[in-house]
Amino acid sequence: MSFLCEVFPPDSGPTWVGTAACATASDDQAVLLEILRPEVALALWLRPEPAGWRRLTAPLLAAAPFRAAREDSPKAAVDGVLAALGLPVPVELAADMTLLARIFASMTGQDRVRVRLDGVTHDACRRFHTDAVGLRLLCTYRGAGTQWTMCGPDCRTPHQAPPCSVALLKGSRHDPPPPTGCLHRSPPVSRLPEPRRARLLLCIDEAGIFQ
Repeated sequence: MSFLCEVFPPDSGPTWVGTAACATASDDQAVLLEILRPEVALALWLRPEPAGWRRLTAPLLAAAPFRAAREDSPKAAVDGVLAALGLPVPVELAADMTLLARIFASMTGQDRVRVRLDGVTHDACRRFHTDAVGLRLLCTYRGAGTQWTMCGPDCRTPHQAPPCSVALLKGSRHDPPPPTGCLHRSPPVSRLPEPRRARLLLCIDEAGIFQ
């Protein structure tokens, strides 16, 4: 698949693509490697929705809310998540989840990962924060994407990751610690019309963080 997209801050005309302080974004997959730099807290790979994506994922989105998580090798973890869901999952989605799990495992140098797929219908993490993990991958397959800011916890105009983009974020357990100031949150959806609140979110963490 070919990917190209931009980040649109809410209620703002200009787009943000490039490097600013401790965050970097690009339509090139190689941007994920920037997370290995000590001064980078967020690396964002910008990808648009593939053709027909909304049609393919509509049944799964309609089944929200739900959550399924498994910890194993990348493919086994994804297979476990899909089996636990008990819902029809498009082949394209399963393949992309496996791809991202393998990328994450390669980035962390670990054989095992924790994969979680959420169907979200509410305001999840409302406050801007840093996760209590080492490294985390987030990809919103449908719905409003993760919001992030370098303007502090009271930012009123955060950036928002487009659907299908891939974010790698350093957490408070990362060694060395991530630079301060780059925070993120789940987008507030309660203010949206009910049909637009559902989100399909993939979260991948290092193994052993959640026991």
